[in-house]
Amino acid sequence: MAAWMMAGSPANISARLMARVLLVEDEPNIASIIVFKLEREGHQVRWEAAAPAVATAAEAFQPELVLLDSSLPDGDPFALLSLLATRGPVVMMTEFRDATTPSRARAAGAVATVGKPFKPTQLARLVAQLVPAKTVVLP
Repeated sequence: MAAWMMAGSPANISARLMARVLLVEDEPNIASIIVFKLEREGHQVRWEAAAPAVATAAEAFQPELVLLDSSLPDGDPFALLSLLATRGPVVMMTEFRDATTPSRARAAGAVATVGKPFKPTQLARLVAQLVPAKTVVLP
């Protein structure tokens, strides 16, 4: 039986702390794919499907980044965007292929918009660009 050994002292071990991401998406299939990919990348993700719960979730979770769906059936995503953008970066995910939605989202405070459908890998790269990982040395 092989024994596993770590090279170096514990002071040399480091860990990457990834972002706390609040995902606001009413479609469970899309949300599960995003959550899976971002958690696999090491991010901590909280998913909210209902617009009325978002403000409370943001207060409790203190996200470093918000991914916000542009078409929520139970609330105004642009009002949520204005509220959330005061706390930190918000990316609006939209299936609308018009010229006004991205500009309206940026005017309301979005740092970026992402067109649906998108590849989870592309979204994960954008998250990594917007909230770089922090490295800490473990004791």
